Amino acid sequence: MEDKNLIFIISQPRSGSTFLQSLLSNNQEINTSSESWIMLALSPLLKPDTVKNSVYDHSMATDAFHDYCKKFKINYKDHLKEIAFKFYGPMIKGFSFIIDKTPRYWEIIHELFALFPEAKYVVLERNPVAVVESMINTWKIKTLNQLQYLGRDLLLAPQAITNFRHQYRENQNVQCLRYEELIKDTEVVTRKLYKWIGISFEPACLNTSSNTKVLGKYGDPFINGLEKQNHEVPPQFHDFIKGYAHYLGSEYLENFDLQKENFSKTNDFDCFKESVLHA
Repeated sequence: MEDKNLIFIISQPRSGSTFLQSLLSNNQEINTSSESWIMLALSPLLKPDTVKNSVYDHSMATDAFHDYCKKFKINYKDHLKEIAFKFYGPMIKGFSFIIDKTPRYWEIIHELFALFPEAKYVVLERNPVAVVESMINTWKIKTLNQLQYLGRDLLLAPQAITNFRHQYRENQNVQCLRYEELIKDTEVVTRKLYKWIGISFEPACLNTSSNTKVLGKYGDPFINGLEKQNHEVPPQFHDFIKGYAHYLGSEYLENFDLQKENFSKTNDFDCFKESVLHA
């Protein structure tokens, strides 16, 4: 297995990544699984500061490990890559490519790119108001305290993904798209991605109803059988959403045809941000 066999989908949670994953894997060339989180499981070595709490002193352990590798001239990232390929191995059997779709890879996106420079990266973004509304409705969140476990995904992911998009937008191994474009012109966007990957497109690929590759414990709960319900976001979140969109700034909002003037600073959001960033 090589880098070129890997396709990563990078996004916030609730950005349509499972739909994209299903479209791209609905063929005989590409395999995938629900969400593996493989590289996050390896992140203590890939990006040590992702570990915030441990029963041991993680920073000391990291320093000791690096000192050992230096002493014996061990390139630990080469070994880390070999370990990753061992985990990906069963998925690639019988296929040309595999997709690792794990939304929280935004936390280690630059480290992934450094480790797998010849892999393909699909950066998927969605209207931020729709993202937070989908989070609230999907996981039946009733209070801002309950929403805090998604705090980093809301506060830090947009900028991290934007920075990556700007840095690598000219790289031939990176494709950037918006969920809204994917929904509006599904066939056009999917054809383009198939061509970029280097596989044949058939219209039947667009019918993903029988694609079981994406099913699994940590996949989209609606794909996994949760009944989708259309309902309004509870009113207790309205001020929070106004403050959240305002926090993201004009440049970010304009990518989704949103105007900052329609949003404003709110106490609900400011308290949420303070709690998340200083936890």
